[in-house]
Amino acid sequence: MTYSEKKIAAAWVDDYLDLYNFAVNIGDTAWQQQILQSLRAKENHIRLVIEHGIRVDLWLRFDQINRKMLDIYEQLRSSQHSEQQQKQLREKVWEFKLQRVMIASKLKAHYAQ
Repeated sequence: MTYSEKKIAAAWVDDYLDLYNFAVNIGDTAWQQQILQSLRAKENHIRLVIEHGIRVDLWLRFDQINRKMLDIYEQLRSSQHSEQQQKQLREKVWEFKLQRVMIASKLKAHYAQ
């Protein structure tokens, strides 16, 4: 487990312990039992939280690449660039497309789990 995954796990456990203490304070025994069940199955819950975080990060990177590509396409449309500059911009678009394909394959793998 990586350092950030350990931090996520610790925060998750802390949150559930806080909820458990609150449930004890208000005397809600049914809720206390639900929280205890969640704590017993914490590995699965933490794994789901981590997976969700990974997916969100991948989608953010995918969107960021799309925005960069749109900027480059806009620059190419302006046609104020020399042939060499246009070639460099097209190469950058190609690099971003490759990055986007890699991210899409990672997303596909995460959603297949």
